[in-house]
Amino acid sequence: MTVALPAGAAEIITRKKSLYCRLADTNDWDKIDQVLAPDLTFTAEDAEGKVININNTDYVFKSRADWVAYFSTIFASLQTMHQVGYPELEAVAPDEVKATFGVTYLVGTKEADKGVHGTGAGHYYETWKLKDGDWFIQTVKFVRIYWKEMIL
Repeated sequence: MTVALPAGAAEIITRKKSLYCRLADTNDWDKIDQVLAPDLTFTAEDAEGKVININNTDYVFKSRADWVAYFSTIFASLQTMHQVGYPELEAVAPDEVKATFGVTYLVGTKEADKGVHGTGAGHYYETWKLKDGDWFIQTVKFVRIYWKEMIL
């Protein structure tokens, strides 16, 4: 049985995903609770399904607090820019939507003429849940299909 996408859900989810990118890129972590559920689960994998590990940290987080603690520390010394495309959305229940967003991102150290620069791309596979009249990301599986890194 097909479940209809709840009225307004596509616009809200699309807008809030853009907000997620801006908050991460500007290190505005105090507002991330507008987008991520407290019991968020987040996993990042490469194209072969292996969990991404950077600096001896597996990219598997079991809560919003753990996710924010890690990325707020890592992003403090970096410049990032995330751009997402228009999502594929599928309602699976009146209060649950599966979303797939393509993403391209840039990451680098803050020095203009030296340091490290990376360009990546992939897809966010997400579950959004309706809680108290608003939509929040409940689960994220990020699959990175492209990554290039340069040392300047």
